[in-house]
Amino acid sequence: MTDILAELRRRNVFRVAAAYLVVGWLVLQVVGVLEGAAGLPDWADGLALVMLVTGFPIVLFVAWAFELTPEGMRKTGPADGPAGFRPLGPSDYVLIAAVLVVLIVGGLQFTQGRGTSEVVADTTLSVGDTGHARPAAASIAVLPFADLSPDGDQAYFGDGIAEEILNVLTRVDGLDVASRTSAFQFRGDALGIPAIADRLNVRHVVEGSVRKAGDTLRITAQLIDAEGDRHLWSDTFDRPLTTENIFAIQDEIATEIVRALSDTLGVDAPDVVVEAGTENLDAYELFLRGQAIFHTRSFDNIFEGIRLLEASVAADPEFARAWAMLAAITSVAESWLGPVDGRDFTAEAEAAANRATELNPHLSLPYAVRSLIRRDRLEWADGLGQADQAIALDPTSANAWYFRGTLWLSSGYFDTAADDFEACLVRDPAYEICRRHLSFAELYRGNTDRALELFEQTTLAGQGSNSGLMIPVYIARGNHAAAIYNAAYLAQLNERPWIAQNIYRFASDPEATNEELLQAVRMLYLANTGSMDGFFDPDFDSSDPVPIINNHAFMWNPFEVRRTRAGSRDNFLAARRAAMIEMGLPQFWRQNGFPPQCEPVGDDDFACGWID
Repeated sequence: MTDILAELRRRNVFRVAAAYLVVGWLVLQVVGVLEGAAGLPDWADGLALVMLVTGFPIVLFVAWAFELTPEGMRKTGPADGPAGFRPLGPSDYVLIAAVLVVLIVGGLQFTQGRGTSEVVADTTLSVGDTGHARPAAASIAVLPFADLSPDGDQAYFGDGIAEEILNVLTRVDGLDVASRTSAFQFRGDALGIPAIADRLNVRHVVEGSVRKAGDTLRITAQLIDAEGDRHLWSDTFDRPLTTENIFAIQDEIATEIVRALSDTLGVDAPDVVVEAGTENLDAYELFLRGQAIFHTRSFDNIFEGIRLLEASVAADPEFARAWAMLAAITSVAESWLGPVDGRDFTAEAEAAANRATELNPHLSLPYAVRSLIRRDRLEWADGLGQADQAIALDPTSANAWYFRGTLWLSSGYFDTAADDFEACLVRDPAYEICRRHLSFAELYRGNTDRALELFEQTTLAGQGSNSGLMIPVYIARGNHAAAIYNAAYLAQLNERPWIAQNIYRFASDPEATNEELLQAVRMLYLANTGSMDGFFDPDFDSSDPVPIINNHAFMWNPFEVRRTRAGSRDNFLAARRAAMIEMGLPQFWRQNGFPPQCEPVGDDDFACGWID
C-alpha cells in the first residue's frame, strides 16, 4: 500500500486530483454567474456538474498512465523521506490550502442553499403558488401581448388579441389552458418564461407583442416550451389595419399553435376558427377598451366602461359580444356606484343580455348576467335555470360557476355553493372573489378554521369584499388584532374612518347599547367634519326584515353580532325569519329539497335549527 501511495504521489495523481477539484469548483461558480447574466438555460449548471464529475476519473487515469511529472523530477526513494515519500514543497501547501477553502466555501453554500430552499418551500406552499404536480405536457398559458405602439396606449388591444387566442385554445380537447386571470397577472413581469410557466403549472407559454402605427398593424407571437426554454414556433404578421386582418391573424396564430402542439404532443388539431362578431373596426376597438375596464373595474372607471360599450353597440348594433359585455358591466354598476338618478341599471343590463342572446344564443355571459338579475328579484328557480344554461354553454367560464355559486350561497345551499366555487377556482385559480366566497360557504357550514384560512389567503391577494363578515369570527377566536384590521378596512372603504372603533366595539362589547354607539359616532362625525350635514345613522341593530340578497351574512353567519348580542337576539331571529319568507326561500326549498340547516314543518312552515 505504501508503494502504491508513493507511486501515486510520484506521478502527481494527488496534485492533479486537488487541482481538478479547485478548478472544477471555479468553473461551476462562473457558470452559475453566467446563467443569469448571459441568459443561459436553467440546466446549464447541471450539465457543467455532470461533465466535471464524468471527467474526474478520466483525468486521474491520464495522470497515472502518462506520468505527468515535471521534466527532471527525481524518482522517489529512501533519500526522499520516510517510506519513499519526498517532503512537501511550497506548491503542495498552496494546493492543500486551496482545497480546504473550496471544501469550506462549498459546504457553506450547500448548507445555506438547503436552508433557503426550505424557507422558500414553506412560504410558497402556504400561499399555494408552488408545490404543485409536474405540469401536463399538453398544458399552455397565453400571456398578454406587449404593447409596442409608439404612444404606448394599446395595452387593451394586446390583451384582446391574447384573450381571443386563449378562448380558441380552451376549445381544444386534451389541452389544459391556464385562465385569463392567472396568466394576465404576469403582465410585464421580469420573471423569465420558465419561472412564469412554473407559477402557472403549465408546460407551454404563448407570448407576443402588438404594434399599431397609423393604418398598419404588426403582431408577433411565439410558442415556447418552458422545459428547456425552447421556441417551438414564432412568426411576425404585418397587415393593413382592418378587422378582417385582425381576426385572420388571430386565426392563423391559434392554428399554428395547435399544429405545433399536435406535432410534438399528439394533441388533436381541430379546425380553428376565431369568430369575428363584427366587421366594424371602431366597434371592435371600443369593445376591447370596454372589456378591459370590466376586468379592472372600480368606482372610478365603471361609467367610462359603460360609455365605451354603449358606443360599441351603437357603431354595430349586431355585435353580440359587445351587447353581452355591456350587460355584464351594467349588472354590477349599482354595486359599485349605488343608485344613480335617471338610471335603472338592472333594466339596462337585462335588455342588453336579451339582445345579446337574440343575436347569438350560444354566448354564455348573457345567461350568467340574467341569473344574477333573477336572483336579486328573488326569482330563484329562473335564476338557477339561467345559471345552469351559462355553464352548459361554456363550462370553462369561471364567471358562470361563480354566479351560480352565489345563488346557492344566498339561498342556503352551502355544500352546493362550495362545489361551484371550487369549480370556479379549478378553471381560474387566481379568481380571488371565488375563493373569498368559498370561505363564506365553509363558515356557514361550520368549517371555521378552513373559512379563516381561505379568507386570509384572499386578503393577502388584495380581495376585500365583505371584509366585515369575519370581524365577529375573529373576536370569537380571540384574534382581536385581525378584527380591528378588518373594522378599519371596512370603515375606510366606506369613507368613514371614524366609525372603525364603533364597528369593533359593536362586535366585541355585548354591554354597549345601540344608543351609546350611535352617540359616539355622532360625536366623531362632528369632530371630523365640523358639522352634522350629510350624517346618517349607521345600522348597528336593525330589526327590520330587509331581504338584502348580497348580505348573506344577515341570513346565515353563525357569528352574526345581532344574533349573539343578548339585547338584539330575539328581534334579529324574528327579522331573519320574516326575511326568509319575504325572499320566497321556503317555497324554493320545497321544490329543491331543504338545505341541511333547515327542515319543513307541516305543509306550510319551516324551521332552521343550528343557525338559530
